Amino acid sequence: MKAKIIFSYLVIFMLLSCNSSSVYSKFDSLSESNQWKQSDVKIYEFTIDDEAQLYDVVFKFSHVYDYQFASVPIDFTIENPAGEKEKISIDLKIKDASGKELGDCSGDICDLSLTIKNKAKLQKGKYSIAIKNNFKGIYLPNVIGLGLDVDKTK
Repeated sequence: MKAKIIFSYLVIFMLLSCNSSSVYSKFDSLSESNQWKQSDVKIYEFTIDDEAQLYDVVFKFSHVYDYQFASVPIDFTIENPAGEKEKISIDLKIKDASGKELGDCSGDICDLSLTIKNKAKLQKGKYSIAIKNNFKGIYLPNVIGLGLDVDKTK
């Protein structure tokens, strides 16, 4: 009986820890003050080994529930292995026109995901993605954290 329980836990652990489509995943929690300073540019570096594969690059944004802004301006600078840079500026929608949260909210925390590259062909080598908020103030309030996922397209 004890062996079955241990085996069950082992199987569950293996299933949860194996995500063969994930190439890179990192999430940065911000300070306890929940402020993303405009000067705090987040840089994420990852390596692509298979250039025959297509990839999704997904931005993760966590904020306090009932966010005071309907959208947030964000700039992405993607540097490929050849040193070429691509700048993408977006207005991250937090709420819809009726004021409803667009993220997945649980308690006081809402999580948003935005695909910035969909089914993209990426060159083999090292990439760097710099993410900066372009908010007019010195900091963007009520931000819990942000991150980046790079996954093989299914």
